[in-house]
Amino acid sequence: MANLTNSHSLTEFQQNAKGFIDGLNESKEPMLLTVNGKVQAVLVDPITYQALEERLERERFMIAILEGEKDIQEGRTKPADAVFAELKAKYGL
Repeated sequence: MANLTNSHSLTEFQQNAKGFIDGLNESKEPMLLTVNGKVQAVLVDPITYQALEERLERERFMIAILEGEKDIQEGRTKPADAVFAELKAKYGL
């Protein structure tokens, strides 16, 4: 979770959005925005966001690879030539 000391009300943010965004881009620390004292949003700078997206994509890719390997080990796959033969028979390819 983000540093709780970098928590601001939405009203406070709205009154000085540019200043908060400048600080966010400089510090690279996530900022929590609250409404009625409860966190409602988390802001991050674009570089941090891109890094998070890339990390998530790598993790999804690794999970897909592991699932594929498990399918192979458990016999839930077919050789490519068998799949192509089925497609050719079904669709006349």
